[in-house]
Amino acid sequence: MKTTIVIPARLASVRLPNKPLVIIGKKPMVVLVAEQAKRADIGDVFIACCGKEIAHIIKDYGFNYIITDPLLQSGTDRVFHAIKLLEKNNNNQYDFIINVQGDMPFIKPDIIKKTLYALQMDNTGDIATPITNIFNDEEMQDPNVVKAIVSDVNKHALYFTRSPVISSYKHLGVYAYRKNSLQKFVDLPSSILEKAERLEQLRALENGMKIVTTLVADDTISVDTAKDLDRARKFLGSS
Repeated sequence: MKTTIVIPARLASVRLPNKPLVIIGKKPMVVLVAEQAKRADIGDVFIACCGKEIAHIIKDYGFNYIITDPLLQSGTDRVFHAIKLLEKNNNNQYDFIINVQGDMPFIKPDIIKKTLYALQMDNTGDIATPITNIFNDEEMQDPNVVKAIVSDVNKHALYFTRSPVISSYKHLGVYAYRKNSLQKFVDLPSSILEKAERLEQLRALENGMKIVTTLVADDTISVDTAKDLDRARKFLGSS
């Protein structure tokens, strides 16, 4: 069964303008993400970008890109439309689609692989996503750190929140979808909890879709703010 990894990238970030193209080390952040995705070696890698400005840079680094509508509302919408364009223009058909967010420059390839495996091994799951332990109160209190509440019975996600919750896990921004589940998700209207928490995965839970979680030991840095960017640059300099 065929798998592809799609990395959504748009320039109109409020908290960190031109986020995909910020330089970490000597490369744009989205290129670092693509390099990690390629190392997972589980399928084709595409960057779903919002226009030619990103596309030209991606091409210079030798990665495949798909230009999508800059007005799309979410990364998942961008991934879905990229897949539809691939199917229409290149006759590519994929069974599993992995959304790796473009602000995770050090995502471990093994996390991507484990996420795909978790979905393949759970026939009841529509979506799979990785979680990791929260080890300090700063992360627990940080609203930019998304927390996952997980069932002890089947490891399916029960809820996601930005608020501090005891016995929760840190959610990492990777999603594996079955093709029909991705179609179902983007066809659903935004939900009440999704709007309240500003977390689109709650739309899936509110509509009865099953999100499988996989616990991973490795954390990763998500770059959402200037403070995160500084931390990422320091991490690369010390690694």
